[in-house]
Amino acid sequence: MKAQDEAITQTVLTFAQPVLVGLPKPCSKEQFAGVMRTVLTVWNAVVIDGLDGGDTHETAVLATIAAAPKPVQLMVKRLIKRKKTKFAEFDQVIGQHWVHEQGGEVLFGCEVAVVEQPAPSGVPFKLK
Repeated sequence: MKAQDEAITQTVLTFAQPVLVGLPKPCSKEQFAGVMRTVLTVWNAVVIDGLDGGDTHETAVLATIAAAPKPVQLMVKRLIKRKKTKFAEFDQVIGQHWVHEQGGEVLFGCEVAVVEQPAPSGVPFKLK
């Protein structure tokens, strides 16, 4: 794993810590992967909204979980707040991620995605 990927992996795991402590010990690869999918969905929604200057993705996440049990809704809302307040400086979208099981231990890793910024809409040009 590249140093940049190791750094973002550690940051994401730190971000996810309040949720991860609630997992059963030992937890299965499937349980861990499910939680991390939610964590990464929240992370990316907040990052993309920050880059776009809106709240479209956060709103979509909240709409998706509207029928979920209250503890799940609360967890997601807390993750959104945590990302905005304690991890706001991390504006990298997470692309690939993986969960492996090795020697009875669940391992996680992720990579930063390359996100192309849209061209400014006010770019001057000449018509011929």
